[in-house]
Amino acid sequence: MLNVFTTEGASRKAQLLLTFLAGQGTAQALNLFMGLAVLHWLDVGSYAKYGLTYGFQSTANILTDLGFSATIIALVGHRIADRRVIGDYVRAGRQLRLRMLVAVIPVAGIAFVLITRRLGWTVPTQIGLLLSIFISIYFSGLQAYYGAPLIVSRRLGTYYRVQVGVSLARLAGCAILHAAGHLGAMSAVWVNAAGMVAAGLAYRVTSRQLIDEPRRPNPSTTRQMLRYVMPNIPGVVFYALQGQLSLFLIAILGHAKGVAQVSALARLGQLSFLLYAFNGVVVEPWLARSHEKQVLPKYLLVFGAAVCFSVLFVGFSLVCPRYLLWILGKNYQNLDLELAWTVASVCVGYFTALTWTAISARRLLYWTSTFLNIGLIVAAQVAFILLAGVQTTLQAVQFGFVSVLASFIAQCINLTYGLKKGPRVALAVEEEATYLPLNETALIS
Repeated sequence: MLNVFTTEGASRKAQLLLTFLAGQGTAQALNLFMGLAVLHWLDVGSYAKYGLTYGFQSTANILTDLGFSATIIALVGHRIADRRVIGDYVRAGRQLRLRMLVAVIPVAGIAFVLITRRLGWTVPTQIGLLLSIFISIYFSGLQAYYGAPLIVSRRLGTYYRVQVGVSLARLAGCAILHAAGHLGAMSAVWVNAAGMVAAGLAYRVTSRQLIDEPRRPNPSTTRQMLRYVMPNIPGVVFYALQGQLSLFLIAILGHAKGVAQVSALARLGQLSFLLYAFNGVVVEPWLARSHEKQVLPKYLLVFGAAVCFSVLFVGFSLVCPRYLLWILGKNYQNLDLELAWTVASVCVGYFTALTWTAISARRLLYWTSTFLNIGLIVAAQVAFILLAGVQTTLQAVQFGFVSVLASFIAQCINLTYGLKKGPRVALAVEEEATYLPLNETALIS
């Protein structure tokens, strides 16, 4: 009997992994193709607008969320069949995000106008791009919070059908506009915004059967989410700015061509997005449910695989850079050295994300960890700016590498400390939790 259950368990895990690979692989391939198609279809000036708008949107989205949506998987833990518990976290997180949205919008708007005015963008252009940013941020919140119950309940089939459908629609929309001669920075960002709206609404509808969302947030749930995330909020705010800092610096200190080049090189980072998604969909739940003594061996197993992949990726970029530059298009063929530094940054960035996934899954968040991370990164960046500056594309890319390397070192120290000290936040009502059986047909639903 034990062998039967073991075989069935292995089969279900394999099915879950295959669903993830098929769904995430397809969605990411479409997003990658979409990004590269727009890169080829837009001229350098238009792509500078598109890239800077995307950078602002990414930063403002992180500042609006502050990591609350990512807490749902860790805090729900084994209570994946409790609709009320999941609904409480979704409702509390949405309220927290809405409050942050009201605070972020004016700040982001003023910063966007000031930076883009230097680049000579017209007022109508600024307003149109800003509106697309704000709409995308709001509906990406629905996507994050209503998509989480599908991941928690392992309904990956449903989760990825929405993503693939939206990605196909976005690609088709841009292709039609390009064929008609109407694709520009403005139309491209609004196609992306429309995709965010569609995905957010679709996840809201499909997750209703999995959650009992209250009309008002549960105060105890809100407090638990705040307590869990609070030590990491300075780091999240810091990272939100850090993620696009190279782009912002080249926009402030450099020129529009440099903005386009940095944005184009950043597209290569999408080649590793499947691995980033693997962290959130597979690795984090895997580590969250693991016994304490199994966490480090499992982390090292995944980390070792990531190192092997990274060695091959960096080697390929050094030996055959022309193939990767061909992906970027004819406007970016003279960036051999910048390409190598970008690929190295992508690899070290994934090491950092993987280490953070382990920290988040095991609830190993401490104030000291956050400030250590910020301190190391700031020290490395200040040293680089004083020694080299950030006026060229190469300097901007090297600045990014130094930043992500410092972050990786800090996260390694944080994980080591956290594993020794243990979780800072216990699961709520853990002693009353019920281990309800999961309907495994949900894996392919």
